[in-house]
Amino acid sequence: ADINERFGIEPADRALGLANLSFDLSVYDIFGPLGIGGVLVLPAPDRRGDPGHWAELIERHQVTVWNSVPAQLQMLGHYLASHPDLGTGSLRLALLSGDWIPVTLPDEIRARIPSMRLISLGGATEASIWSIHYPIGDVDPGAPSIPYGYPLRNQTFHVLDPALRDCPEWVAGELYIGGDGLALGYLNDPGRTAERFVTHPVTGRRLYRTG
Repeated sequence: ADINERFGIEPADRALGLANLSFDLSVYDIFGPLGIGGVLVLPAPDRRGDPGHWAELIERHQVTVWNSVPAQLQMLGHYLASHPDLGTGSLRLALLSGDWIPVTLPDEIRARIPSMRLISLGGATEASIWSIHYPIGDVDPGAPSIPYGYPLRNQTFHVLDPALRDCPEWVAGELYIGGDGLALGYLNDPGRTAERFVTHPVTGRRLYRTG
């Protein structure tokens, strides 16, 4: 619900489902748009990795929402660079997660689809897949990366030292996720569960150690 409300996903929206159903990004493809009465457009199985097919579907079905790893959006951008006549202007929102976002990608895509808003999402499957977001505005091409962002609703992020104390600003630590989205643990693996899901010694709240 947070993603739909935060980014204005409505029944009129149409999402392109590029993620394999065994990949966690497909969870939003299924329950995000369909949960509010929107449309999910699926590529032909034998053309799932073809950016030309994606562009055709976007134009034919007037797709408005894109959800993928950054590399797939980069593939679409490269395809559109050589096929500028394709009508992909219906795209208004891109949700990017699952990998590092090249700092050059936002400007490359905006040159092809100026109206599309780009959102970086992150987190872990153990914490309901997405836990943090960052609306990508102007990007300094000299920057090392896109900022990680801000926690989504009912979720928290902490940079902690080995004793689970908060690290001061600019001090390296390990990233922990907290909040309502945490899994109960790993099925039939209590050892790994104890290693990755810890209890904060001061607050008593459960945290997931991302590693």
